[in-house]
Amino acid sequence: MHFSKRTVLAATAVLSSALLYAGAISASAAPNRGVDPGKPANGDKTAAYKAATDPDPVPSLTPDEKKALDQKRQAAAQLLSGATSATTVSPNATAASASSSVAAATSGSSALTQDQNPQKTSYWCGPASVNEALGQMGKWFTQAQLASELGTTTSGTGWLNGSSGPVPRVMNSHQSRNNYVGTPVPGSPSSSDIDYYKLGLVTNIGLIGAPLIGDAYEVPGGLHLVGHPNSTIFHWFDIYGYANGGNSTMYEDSVHGAPGISWAGNVPAYSTLPSSTIAQIVGGRGYVW
Repeated sequence: MHFSKRTVLAATAVLSSALLYAGAISASAAPNRGVDPGKPANGDKTAAYKAATDPDPVPSLTPDEKKALDQKRQAAAQLLSGATSATTVSPNATAASASSSVAAATSGSSALTQDQNPQKTSYWCGPASVNEALGQMGKWFTQAQLASELGTTTSGTGWLNGSSGPVPRVMNSHQSRNNYVGTPVPGSPSSSDIDYYKLGLVTNIGLIGAPLIGDAYEVPGGLHLVGHPNSTIFHWFDIYGYANGGNSTMYEDSVHGAPGISWAGNVPAYSTLPSSTIAQIVGGRGYVW
């Protein structure tokens, strides 16, 4: 894709300013990983299983949080449609506008620099993913520093810590290229949820040059990231690229090469999965974009 620098900078400013007042969108705390050998889930039962066994369910967005998220989605759709003059975005962002904007403005693939960094402990996937994401924007911090800033404990890095999401808060404190927010995804993502995810994926990677960070909620019998065992796992991971016009997601996994995780040897440093699969894997938690 090729867009004029002036168009991209102007639309990016809209995208960032739309959320300056809102800060990070809050959801719920979650440990980054753990194992529950409970009753396996499969097919349409996955969402119900997640809801029944979730140790800390994600609450609904407040009206202000929903407004902020809608504004960012609208700005993202405008960024894509404005760059191509191919679609018209209504005042309120809709799943249809998100889908049409992505389809009209994108093709092929786009990726940021690969910089997979093994997490230093079994529960530091949050610090490792933030380390990778900031590194892809030319900012470097140790996992130890980021763990402190994120409030990471031996239970992992929560989706919510206090009144704000720690991952978007820390991302925003160290860079100004993108104003990050957390976007909760239901346990059973709809086609609209998938389209919104692809909108953020293509906008962040293809136009802004900013990675996303996913928060996986994997359960027995459900979909998993490549190499992960058939267990309940909460795991943050860096999303650095897309292919097939946003229909495929490229991500890196900090479990690869990590100490203290028995299955780390089965996990590749870099993998690509259908974006619809990624949306289902983060269902019950969400992603930061």
